[in-house]
Amino acid sequence: MIVLNNINNNNINNINGILNLNKPAGCSSHDMVYFIRRLFGVKKVGHTGTLDPMATGVLPILIGSATKLSDLLLNHDKTYRAVLKLGISTDTMDITGKIIKSVDETLLPKFDEVKKAAESFTGEIEQIPPVYSAIKINGKKLYEYARNGIEIKPEPRKVNIYSITCEKTEKFDEYILNINCSKGTYIRSICHDIGEKLSCGGVMASLERIRTGNFDISNSFTPEKLEKYKTERGIEYLISLLISCENILKSITEKKINLSEFYSKLAKNGAEIYIHKTENQRFSDFFIGDKVMMYDYNNILFALGEIKNYDNGLACKPVVFL
Repeated sequence: MIVLNNINNNNINNINGILNLNKPAGCSSHDMVYFIRRLFGVKKVGHTGTLDPMATGVLPILIGSATKLSDLLLNHDKTYRAVLKLGISTDTMDITGKIIKSVDETLLPKFDEVKKAAESFTGEIEQIPPVYSAIKINGKKLYEYARNGIEIKPEPRKVNIYSITCEKTEKFDEYILNINCSKGTYIRSICHDIGEKLSCGGVMASLERIRTGNFDISNSFTPEKLEKYKTERGIEYLISLLISCENILKSITEKKINLSEFYSKLAKNGAEIYIHKTENQRFSDFFIGDKVMMYDYNNILFALGEIKNYDNGLACKPVVFL
């Protein structure tokens, strides 16, 4: 489990770490990147996994050297809480789109039918992404084609729905979906496909990301709260809210190696380091493909490495420098 780490950083211009942001509705993920740049006064900021403007919830923000961990964090499973609205279909598969089909409310299915249809999507499924999405085809995003009236049919993609539950709401045509799924899953597509299965149409009316990897909504921070903290407690307190790169990597691997000054310099230039040349390490601790935290002679984490097999045995090759 990732915990907050109080980063001791005497130079606030050198800020590195990950912030568990709770994105509000009505703004894009890139808007949140710009907000954090301004709030912390840093330029190097990114995020892991886009949330649509209408969506809310967990959006990990990467600052400084943490941006180099983006690819690692994108692969995490995710948990969502969505509202499915039955009776209409739209071109965007959500409530913001143009209605292209609707049915009379008297034809809407009962709860038991909706629940059964939703649960049928559990497991590995083939999903067609929405045409209004950021998936790239021939260098352009799908929504760019759609906005220009060009019809591009995306190829189905395999995703995993680990669990999906359905709950009633006070509205007869809306249901809450709790979905635990793999990366790359489009909740809009699930809502659309449930509606098609029930022959009444369906769209996503709202979406909240509850979790991505070890980042959970319960310990996230809203933009309003962050601004208040900065005003009342200063930038140093904001920095203390960041999760360090080291804590993030500890959630990925427990393995590490410590290098002497000589081998630290070699590794920092990209050279692989044979395990038998590292300090206090045993061959039996490592296997091909293992991810390993690499520490220099000052016991400072400088890279994430991977164990590979070379002519002279197992060696750790830096793959992500921090």
